[in-house]
Amino acid sequence: MPRYFALTVHTAYQALVRRAVELLPGPVVSGSRFTIQLALTSVQLLGHVKSSGLRPTDTKTLQCSMSAGLPHFSTHHMRSWGRDVFIALDGLLLTTGRFEDARNHILAFGSTLKHGLIPNLLDSGRYPRYNARDATWFWVQAVQTYCKDSKEGLGFLETLVERRFPDGETFVEWDSDSAYSKSNTVAELIHEIMSRHASGIDFREWNAGPALDMEMRDEGFAIKIGVDFDETGFVSGGSRWNCGTWMDKMGSSEKAGIKGVPGTPRDGAAIEIVGLQKSALRWIAVLCMSGKFPADSVVSRDGSTVKYSEWNQLVQQSFEKRFWVPLDASDDAAYHANTAVVNRRGIYRDTYGSSTEWADYQFRPNIAVAMVVAPELFDADHALVCLYKIGTVLAGPMGMRTLDPADMRYRPYYDNSNDSSDPLVAHGINYHQGPEWLWLTGYYLRAQLIFFRKAIARRSALGPELSHALRTVYHNLHANMVNLKHHISNSSYAGLPELTNKDGSYCRDSCDTQAWSSGCMLMALEDMIQLERDVHEALSHIAK
Repeated sequence: MPRYFALTVHTAYQALVRRAVELLPGPVVSGSRFTIQLALTSVQLLGHVKSSGLRPTDTKTLQCSMSAGLPHFSTHHMRSWGRDVFIALDGLLLTTGRFEDARNHILAFGSTLKHGLIPNLLDSGRYPRYNARDATWFWVQAVQTYCKDSKEGLGFLETLVERRFPDGETFVEWDSDSAYSKSNTVAELIHEIMSRHASGIDFREWNAGPALDMEMRDEGFAIKIGVDFDETGFVSGGSRWNCGTWMDKMGSSEKAGIKGVPGTPRDGAAIEIVGLQKSALRWIAVLCMSGKFPADSVVSRDGSTVKYSEWNQLVQQSFEKRFWVPLDASDDAAYHANTAVVNRRGIYRDTYGSSTEWADYQFRPNIAVAMVVAPELFDADHALVCLYKIGTVLAGPMGMRTLDPADMRYRPYYDNSNDSSDPLVAHGINYHQGPEWLWLTGYYLRAQLIFFRKAIARRSALGPELSHALRTVYHNLHANMVNLKHHISNSSYAGLPELTNKDGSYCRDSCDTQAWSSGCMLMALEDMIQLERDVHEALSHIAK
């Protein structure tokens, strides 16, 4: 009997898997076993959860909400995170053809826009929290990709969105008459985001105090974000007391003296946010030229009018001069680099204008995000040098080391239960100080593809030499996925984990399957499938 029972369960499971794959019409799903395994994680990570819907009351339709990861982020307010959803959305929903689910998430988070920010934690729109500087920009990037890939196209920008907070500033209860009483188009929401950042964002979190965050110091609840239009055009913000990017571990150990002290505040202008900002500005500037955006300019803090095209150009002109760390110290002045605090050369800074200057120069894999979303910011030769160093220093067997091993704060083993008095590891404060995160691997592979293709195209004319070089890149990128393929095939969760410890070793405090780990890898695979098509077309052109 046990044998027959196991056979029945196995047969039923295989039938369900086949049916699930049939219902995922995206182009990636028709690929290899690995792509199918990754695509199926969109089934396990999306579902209708009563405690964590996309709206406070979800009675009209049963909309699926995305879990950031399982088992830790499954229910209630901890299920759906702004940055996680929109980092994962392109891969987990768009490449798998789940456009309705992608649309629902974009509109649900867009409806809660407040202070010019998309929330870090959605909480079904009941009591969203606005302590993330990056979630907003990942949302705008997701809107851009959705418009490019969906049948709606730019028409999606005219979709009306009911506002959870009608004036975009004042808190009202979710069940009050004023909640959801005003509507704006998606395009108007984007313009509001850009305008609020341009004029300056300065507020104290609603319900600030222990009830909202029992670890944070009072100073940390103050959220300040602005744009330096005088010199760089970069969006900059945060403080040493809060952590507004994805590297968001807050210290909680009194014994170690770090309660309320962020492990990685990354205040100033974070490189991935600048990249996302540039991507948004580039897109909006094009929309303005064709009259498909509500306005062509924003107003800065001092009352000056700044056209989107001018803002876009300012960021373009400023990036290399502020982020590149030159190979030769004699060039430091040209790149605003402080020779005294440079730890590694031939890289891009992690932040610019941090309150702790040496933190600007820490070598982290966030560079790859900016390279993918805004490759035009990077000098092509500098990018290749940096990618080589990312590969030799930061790339692990599955994930990316979140900090340079040569950094004195590098601690690659994450243990959230560590009760020591060591301020560098207590209560897992080193969450982003060395442990290897998988979602960044997807961006690293995509960045390689972008800049290797550029380098090959510069050196080779259309012909057999070019196609051979592109095939070599294709196979090298696939070789980087061997460990990932092995893991997902043997994982009890049939997914890719949130992170690993040093050199791919198991981390017990990691989620076993994480939305952005799978989503970012699916995006990398989609780019590689496109490369394969391009090579085939190039060879066909030569044959003719």
